Amino acid sequence: MRKSAFFAFALACLAATPAIALSDKPYITATDVDFPMLLPPPPAENSPLGKLDLEALLALQKNITPERMAAIQADTVQDVYQVAGPVLGAKFTKVNFALTGAFFDKVVKDGGVGVGPINQKYKKLRPFQYSKDVHTPENIAKASQGPTYPSGHSTTGAEVALILGMMIPEKREALYERGWQYGINRVTSGAAYPSDFEGAHIAATLAVNQMSKNPEFRADFDAVKAELRKGLGMP
Repeated sequence: MRKSAFFAFALACLAATPAIALSDKPYITATDVDFPMLLPPPPAENSPLGKLDLEALLALQKNITPERMAAIQADTVQDVYQVAGPVLGAKFTKVNFALTGAFFDKVVKDGGVGVGPINQKYKKLRPFQYSKDVHTPENIAKASQGPTYPSGHSTTGAEVALILGMMIPEKREALYERGWQYGINRVTSGAAYPSDFEGAHIAATLAVNQMSKNPEFRADFDAVKAELRKGLGMP
């Protein structure tokens, strides 16, 4: 009985391990794109644009339903399965698409060379840290203590949408809508401003554009695309 349980566990581990190894070289480096120069600065909180930023966030919070809050909480998970699952279906899991998950983990990690320096350049407070009118769930606030501009979650949502949209153009529109909703949920939680969402989309576009020029990225992209399309039953 123990032996069969062990083999079942071993098989599950193997199923969750990518059959093809990804490149160990970064898809993008800090010297490839001048992110701090290309992204506009975030609006100051007390500026007219900063006040509009906060007003837009508060307007979103007025319409939170229990269902929307459940979606906001679910979207604290920052991986490709959470972002794209509603579009690609229940079959889109780590067990079935392990290489895809590893690939997007690497995309998000390597893409951090664009977001991290900008976070530290501006060190902008989170909305809930700045205004007592912003109500953020305790668990989200506790996990969101770093600078807010640009939004890391929104960057992930945009990167997933952009890249999967190239792999599965049949679902591009739905993937874009879901990626954007993922970022909007982050704003609605009070952990990011709308301007953080916009900055994230610029950062994601710059990162994906640069990564696409990298031969290691392109080779891994093709392998992941093959896994996805085969697993989803697409020619």
